[in-house]
Amino acid sequence: MPPPYPSAMKPSNSKRRGRVLGVAAAALAWGTVATAQPREQYLTLRTPQSAITARITGDSITSADIQLTRQGQELRGRMFGRVVFLDLEADEVGGTVGGQLTRLHLQEQDGVTQARGNFLGTLMNLSLGPQSLTGSVGRCGYDLKVTPEGTYQGSRSCGGIPQRPVVLSLPPALTQQGPAMTLTTLAILLGNA
Repeated sequence: MPPPYPSAMKPSNSKRRGRVLGVAAAALAWGTVATAQPREQYLTLRTPQSAITARITGDSITSADIQLTRQGQELRGRMFGRVVFLDLEADEVGGTVGGQLTRLHLQEQDGVTQARGNFLGTLMNLSLGPQSLTGSVGRCGYDLKVTPEGTYQGSRSCGGIPQRPVVLSLPPALTQQGPAMTLTTLAILLGNA
């Protein structure tokens, strides 16, 4: 029986080998791209007096002092010894933290999201945008600007001399969960730092 194609069209071994190597290289490159963003990412806050690092894995935020899980629009768990029970809506966060009423109103304008309201029994007014994080949580005011490395860096004042440097790193695993989750997490962190 003659071959199904003329011998002049028969693929050579070198061409077949090249295709196999090309497929292998593509698979390796895809694997590298697929793993480029780690499954676990870290939220960090460093001030002159403290350093807090929390691991963000899927819908969970964990550290020695923070054990929070998001289930749909609810954020539950413990933080710094307080029970957290919050509902996260697009324009409002409500519930209790440590038995104290929390009610935050969120408003977005020109790419900057502002959260205003009551958090941990104190007033909060915090604005987060692609270039800065400013405002107050409790008795501390923050003025942080984005650095070329992508972190927020600047100062805070808690009723005295401004403290520097304050460095905040926001991982994509957190910011991709939306402004309500991001600003609530920041309120928890900044309100306890």
